[in-house]
Amino acid sequence: MGLIEREQEITVAATTEQIPVISDFIEGLMGLANFDLRKIMEVQLAAEEACTNVAKYAYPGKDGTIHIIARVSGDRLELIIEDDGAPFDPTAHTVVLSQSDTKYCPIGGLGIHLIRSYVDGMSFEFRDGKNRLTLVKNRDK
Repeated sequence: MGLIEREQEITVAATTEQIPVISDFIEGLMGLANFDLRKIMEVQLAAEEACTNVAKYAYPGKDGTIHIIARVSGDRLELIIEDDGAPFDPTAHTVVLSQSDTKYCPIGGLGIHLIRSYVDGMSFEFRDGKNRLTLVKNRDK
């Protein structure tokens, strides 16, 4: 089978109301690239968490946007989530949890842990005034 390469982009308002639009965008591209439903749902959940954080915290008191670039090359998806809101590096935050810890955790604050658990790789850079979070999902892992 030949190498499948696809790239699509979408820009939406940085609001939680746009999360279903983002999820549909991810499902469409990953479905075309023959990712299984479980992997699609994992990426959707990771992106939902990341984009919800942008919507809630990146643009205090002003409107903003979320730009997403989805790139499939072979058996690998790269989902790049960009915003020009307040700088924040989610990869700099580590959460180590045991099962017993979860009942004592405050509500919220587990999003970065969830993102990491749903993807195969995560990186961040702040460049040219933009936060750029890259999530990687492999088809066969």
